[in-house]
Amino acid sequence: MRISARRAGGAYRGVGAALLMGWLGGVGAGAEAGDAGGFTRGPYLQCATAQGVTVVWRTRGAVGRPVLRYGSKVDKLEREVSGGAVVVSRAEADGGGKGGVGLLAGAPAGTTQYEVAIVGLPADSLWHYGVYDGEKRLTAADGTFTFRTLSAVARPMRLWVVGDSGTGNRVQAQIHEAMRRVAGREKRYPDLYLHVGDMAYGSGLDSEFQGYFFEPYEATLRNTCCFPAFGNHEGRSSKSATGKGPYYDCYVTPRAGQSGGVASGTESYYSFDAGGVHFISLNSFDTSRQPDRAMGQWLKADLERAKADWLVAFWHHPPYTKGTHDSDDRKKAFELVEMRELILPILESAGVDLVLCGHSHIYERSMLIDGAYATPTTAAGVVLDDGDGDPGGDGVYRKSAGLQPHHGTVAMVAGHGGTTLGRKKTASPVMKVTWVEFGSVLIDVDGKTLTSRMINEKGEVRDTFRIVKEGNVPVVRMAAPVRLGEVHGPAAVPVATPDGKEGAGVAAGKLPGRYRALIPKGADWQYLAGAKPAADWAGAATVTGWKTGAAGFGYDDGDDATLLADMRGKYKYVCLRRNFTLKGDEDLSRLGLAVSYDDGFICYLNGREVARANVESGALDTVRGVSPHEADRKYRYFPLGSAKGLLRPGVNVIAIEAHNDDLGSSDLTMDPYLIIDLDAAAEAKPGGDDP
Repeated sequence: MRISARRAGGAYRGVGAALLMGWLGGVGAGAEAGDAGGFTRGPYLQCATAQGVTVVWRTRGAVGRPVLRYGSKVDKLEREVSGGAVVVSRAEADGGGKGGVGLLAGAPAGTTQYEVAIVGLPADSLWHYGVYDGEKRLTAADGTFTFRTLSAVARPMRLWVVGDSGTGNRVQAQIHEAMRRVAGREKRYPDLYLHVGDMAYGSGLDSEFQGYFFEPYEATLRNTCCFPAFGNHEGRSSKSATGKGPYYDCYVTPRAGQSGGVASGTESYYSFDAGGVHFISLNSFDTSRQPDRAMGQWLKADLERAKADWLVAFWHHPPYTKGTHDSDDRKKAFELVEMRELILPILESAGVDLVLCGHSHIYERSMLIDGAYATPTTAAGVVLDDGDGDPGGDGVYRKSAGLQPHHGTVAMVAGHGGTTLGRKKTASPVMKVTWVEFGSVLIDVDGKTLTSRMINEKGEVRDTFRIVKEGNVPVVRMAAPVRLGEVHGPAAVPVATPDGKEGAGVAAGKLPGRYRALIPKGADWQYLAGAKPAADWAGAATVTGWKTGAAGFGYDDGDDATLLADMRGKYKYVCLRRNFTLKGDEDLSRLGLAVSYDDGFICYLNGREVARANVESGALDTVRGVSPHEADRKYRYFPLGSAKGLLRPGVNVIAIEAHNDDLGSSDLTMDPYLIIDLDAAAEAKPGGDDP
């Protein structure tokens, strides 16, 4: 945990919301500015308040004199924060945790993180900022580095809601770009970004936050404050009881009540006020959900003091879902059940309007409901309006003005931000809309009206609902509400290879019936486990420090000749390589790799990539979009004839990196052999697995 004033609990910190000018630089602007200044992360905004902003960034090594300057114009940054007001944290290898320097958990050696709290500004005011090394400006003066302090009174506000996005794959990027296109057309960009958890698959490591959150969203994070909720994947490497881990290194949340809510004393859960809305972020994973424990007691105290037009709560585990999780399953989904049975009654007694969650990889949205606490969930007597809430459909949901106890809530699952989607056979009885499709949510709050739209990865609006709060609307409970209509989308949607292929332009096919083995099944390979190989590992004639073992490699599924007993929970990939000799008379147009694998791999010949499966992009520590795949003791065949030009008579090298989709994955399999297809047809036979 970092040693800093904010961790000790009192300093005011703030961050601004996005504004139109700050979005004009485009997606690529930050990479150029970051490279120029040696940034490895950010700058990005955290912990919005009505008085200021916290700016966070990282560099390789340490700059000479870190300075944050800000002002009312991009070319007039007349105010400065520097010296002891800059909180510095480093990796343990670089002295983090000693001598007043904070400790970064899991950050690579050579990393320095800076946090600057700007305070004392007027509410709802626009500012430009820049990061400097002394007098040298490190960020571009392009108008994209901006923040706006939060408004202390009601004002039009746009929220962007994302869940379960942390894969780093192309779908995640498309969702982000789609939101920006829609916002650009409307000339109305998000003021705040709410993430409902699982932003760094599969284990919330520092490297996963870097590749799956900060890099994909860099252009948004520089001028839009993200308020997070703690997810179960973040919980694999961060612990809320201690406030330690990569999640707590990344985020600065208003634990001291500096954003308008009651101080929680922890960054695990918190509240804040913005533009006439009271927001509450809860921890549904590694904090007790019992009403008489710390989070429940704080929640009650916070709600008693809440004075706002709207109440929005968000956390990770949804109270209602029939997506990739079932909220009625007490054994497998106890967090979901407890949030519904124990926490929702507290929120609904305070008049909560909207509940936003993730965890279940799907988009679902309820009718206007209240009191649906039973397990299993039923609709009778808990639905106040069974329409779709669409102004262009059944009409808007109507509620009384202000925060009125038990006047109806809309519950949303927005766990469709980039990872594999799925659903059960039947929808939850309280849900009105279900989409098995990737996307995110834009929510506009303007006075008495809240309008929500689900935007898919193509920028299409898939669901719209509106809540209007005015006057005194009587509460009527429906004994027999109209059930959900059509559920949109297939039963499951994978994240990887949406074009139907499994790697590097090579479609997997059926194993040939007759073949000649260049490297036989069960042969010895060199392997490196738990360490990053040298840069030339895939093509070098020799390597040092590697072990030798027989294929296959893996753990915990009974099909491994070389057991990687220490892999689970410690490292996500293993590298294999082997020399093989060609005489020069082989028909290399029929070369192919036969492989049983769980979950994904990348294959190289003489240092050049020739195939990949279930790894969407990147390599080694920078892979993106690794999706689950069961080996099932079956082999897939990847024709490599198109790579024959990489080979030569004599000694050649084949290298494979095998990846798990998750640090905590239950098993791994990598069992390869290299062959020449002797069947009459040289083409791969698509669509099969062979034992």
